Amino acid sequence: MKRYYLWAVALLFLIAACGKSEKEKAIDRRQHNLRQQQAYREAFKVAVLPTLDCLPIYLLKDSLLYDTTKVDVRLLAFTSQMDCDTAMAGGSVQASVTDLIRGERLKRRRHVPLIYLTETNAVWQLMANKQSEVKKPSDLADKYVAMTRFSITDYLTARVIKLGKPKYAVYKVQINNVITRQKMLENNLLDAAWLTEPQSTQARLRGDRLLYDSSDEAFVPGVIALVGESDIAKQEAFQQAYDKAVELINKKGVKYYGALIEKYMKVNAKVVDALPKTTFKRIVSPRPADILKAQRP
Repeated sequence: MKRYYLWAVALLFLIAACGKSEKEKAIDRRQHNLRQQQAYREAFKVAVLPTLDCLPIYLLKDSLLYDTTKVDVRLLAFTSQMDCDTAMAGGSVQASVTDLIRGERLKRRRHVPLIYLTETNAVWQLMANKQSEVKKPSDLADKYVAMTRFSITDYLTARVIKLGKPKYAVYKVQINNVITRQKMLENNLLDAAWLTEPQSTQARLRGDRLLYDSSDEAFVPGVIALVGESDIAKQEAFQQAYDKAVELINKKGVKYYGALIEKYMKVNAKVVDALPKTTFKRIVSPRPADILKAQRP
């Protein structure tokens, strides 16, 4: 028994001797943080919105459809195009979802080096509050419409006003946050708002009225842009993963990925079930005619 006790005491002393001091632990933590910071700096960071056009990006990240030895994809989730613009202008992301009008303005006004990786299937819809008297574009006279300045929604608002010829002025209200925009429409704080999926389906389920659909335009403005001169190998790995994600979504259908949509786009299963059938595009450069139109909105 005495021998056992002596062995136990010796073992405790040995463990204590092998344990790290607080100073050593602090050094380890600091080194770990430095490694994490270095990994973040080297990662391929993508700015995304809580919108359906970003679904392939969410899927490729969640399902790791890329070789992690070639690229470390990190998503920076924002709720407004303006925040994505700030990230692109500051060089804190290597890619971002945007639209051609915003992209061309960033290149022209802020000299941001953008290359358009691909066009997307993003569609914008002007939804009128069910509580309002707005039933058609001409009814927008003296009404408030939520949009983002110098973007596709600004361009489309001008188009709707031109086509509808409302008798009085239409007041364009800058609400950049896409979730806030939808909530304001839901709470009867706006007469109409530009929404994209899945927020537009959420508005339809509430009873809001569709006034205009951007798919009626001969203009495909939604894009994913590459920023700066990031590693070509990382760009290629991201592109390959994006096409894999598109193939999976088109094969299985959008609703199959309902859990991802609910997680990242903050809608419920009822909205997911009501989403229209959507076919996503593999990597395809935007048409020169669309870029030209975006330069002269």
